[in-house]
Amino acid sequence: MSKSVVVAMSTSGLDYYPFEHDIRILRLKVILGDETYVDSPEFIDHDKFIAWVNNNPDKLPKSAPPSNLELRKFFLSLLDEGYEDVLVITMSAELSKTYQQIVDIVPLLQGKMRVHVFNSRSGTFTEGLMALEADKMLKKGFSIQQVTGRLEEIRRLTHVMFGVDDLTYLVKNGRLSFASQFFANLFKIKPLINVDRDGRAVVAEKIMTTRRTMLAISDRIRQITASRDYYVFTLYSGDMEIHQEFVDVLAEYNNLSGLPAYPISPVVTAHSGISAFGVGLLPL
Repeated sequence: MSKSVVVAMSTSGLDYYPFEHDIRILRLKVILGDETYVDSPEFIDHDKFIAWVNNNPDKLPKSAPPSNLELRKFFLSLLDEGYEDVLVITMSAELSKTYQQIVDIVPLLQGKMRVHVFNSRSGTFTEGLMALEADKMLKKGFSIQQVTGRLEEIRRLTHVMFGVDDLTYLVKNGRLSFASQFFANLFKIKPLINVDRDGRAVVAEKIMTTRRTMLAISDRIRQITASRDYYVFTLYSGDMEIHQEFVDVLAEYNNLSGLPAYPISPVVTAHSGISAFGVGLLPL
């Protein structure tokens, strides 16, 4: 059996997973003003990132993928450790350039190691859960093909939905047009955003208040979970009052209490804004 390892991106949220794991993290970068940080709690953790945003309301955080040189060094370090098969779970190719960068690196490693790149077509902790599932299966002796087959099934049935109380970041990062921002702010519209089957973040509903967005997500959860069991978790960025209200809605209307809650990584929050809240559902 070949020596194998699973790799996830720092967008996966596995830095904040409370249990030990053997998954390697490929780190993106966060740009705060004139400073660039590796997306890691060691350099820019969730709380530090939120504090910077709150202290710099006129500045926009940005993100950047690893450079080609950094990618080569990352994979060569795995080669030095003796790994022959590397399974990389990436954020949606529609949301990050990193997927294509890794695909472009693969031919350079041909004959040295086998790199398998899996596009999660999702984001946040759903990537992390896919990576955890892949690692568990490989440790049990399943082949890479069997693992990716299982990941394809998970991907097909996975759901990620979120809302934002402030559209500014989505607009400035190109997720909504300036005209959309004008009308949304004018009419106080709070969009329900869904990651679709192609891995794109799309506005699923335009809603008048943040609470109604929460209730709309609650309704969708009820419909999705009616036909099969799901692992449900919540996501938060920086506004914990909004997140708590969302948690209370799910407890009251869906009878879902004590759900796991995971912070959205700084790289993703740079695009969603610190008022984002959401939910992920993975099939059991």
